[in-house]
Amino acid sequence: MRPSSRPIPVARRPRVAEERLLDGATAVFAEGGFEGATMDAIAARAGTTKPTLYARFGSKEELFAAAVEREYELRKTRLFEAYGTGDDAPFRERLRTWITAYFDLAAERPEGFALISEGERYAASAPAIERGASAIIDRIAELVIRTSGRPGRRGGRLVASMISGMLRSCATEALRDDSIELADAAALCESLLYSALRGVDPDLIDAVG
Repeated sequence: MRPSSRPIPVARRPRVAEERLLDGATAVFAEGGFEGATMDAIAARAGTTKPTLYARFGSKEELFAAAVEREYELRKTRLFEAYGTGDDAPFRERLRTWITAYFDLAAERPEGFALISEGERYAASAPAIERGASAIIDRIAELVIRTSGRPGRRGGRLVASMISGMLRSCATEALRDDSIELADAAALCESLLYSALRGVDPDLIDAVG
């Protein structure tokens, strides 16, 4: 019997999932910052090779930007889901739902949260940060306008920027300080924001907008 002339198929290594690569990058960037991270360390953490990282992302800068963009997309998905629920609930209850979603995500993904903060320092990730932050602020502004019943869009966005900045600063500080419980930080933010928003003069929102 003549042997088959068909070529023997060469076994191919399975393609490494992009999520795993980004998980490794997020962890290493969060630990050492952009400057302290190396592609060797990221490859080791992701269980892949440095050539694979370069082939998939092109450069360390582009990998960093891709990791930052993923974290913002995850944040938007989680927060927008929370913002879209409980329209019939009392305002304090809705506010608690929104803030809890933010702090729960920070607790689940502390490395991703740190990565977003670090990302502001580097031009490569600036577009992703600008898009993600702007989309979140716009969504909060819609809630501010709807809750206040006032039409001032620019005023609503300014209030939304204040809220976003407060939540981020509070969560960042709580993550840095092991003596602070994230749940306690979230409760404090809720109390402050509830008092502040109830005390805002709605005419000022219109005046700005």
